[in-house]
Amino acid sequence: MNNPMLSKMSRTTEAVFSGEAASYSGIAIKSTGLVLIVAASAVITWLTGYATPTTTMVTAVMGLITALIVSFKPGTAGLLAPLYAILEGMCLACLSVTVAFISPYILVNAVMLTFGIAIAAGLVYARGLVTVNSKFMRITMIALTGVVLTYIAEMVLGFFGIHFPMLHDGGIVAIAIELVIIGVATLCLFMDYELINRSVQEGLPKDYEWYCAFSLLVTLIWLYVEILDLLRMLSGRD
Repeated sequence: MNNPMLSKMSRTTEAVFSGEAASYSGIAIKSTGLVLIVAASAVITWLTGYATPTTTMVTAVMGLITALIVSFKPGTAGLLAPLYAILEGMCLACLSVTVAFISPYILVNAVMLTFGIAIAAGLVYARGLVTVNSKFMRITMIALTGVVLTYIAEMVLGFFGIHFPMLHDGGIVAIAIELVIIGVATLCLFMDYELINRSVQEGLPKDYEWYCAFSLLVTLIWLYVEILDLLRMLSGRD
């Protein structure tokens, strides 16, 4: 699973300055391109029969390493963001195949809900109904840290045979926790939009568009995975 904190790294001056400044259209084009790469990678992985547990593990680890590099070295986003999109597309294909056995409609609904939330959050942010100030960021980061620590604890303890079935068993507690995580991911979308807005308003170099697009992609993928898991649990309660 992707580390959701990767898209929340503070702005840095390491970006390589070019003669042109970042623009909303440039970020939109790059974001769309990355999403299309994810979709193409997922479809190809699925159709060629490489959507296996091994592929999931390998691409998840490689995707995490790639994302860490981009997060700490934003200047590499132009080169590594497309690679990250390919890796995550392969990983998502593997996760989606498992859920598709339950109901193929879950996948369609998960995609629609993901983009629906992203668009709604964008409209809310654009209208100024939510102000991403220091208080907003502090609250979001506290919630985000709690989610990340839960992921880490679950992963580490899993190596010792200790699991948390209440997080994934489809019960009321699991569904409630999943809704909270989706809520946190939505808050992170507002932080991504703020990053994009500041990048353009402050005239950061055009190369930084790739980092903004990468940051948004990380959150969208995280949101999709959580929504997919929620729909899986709800489907199991029918």
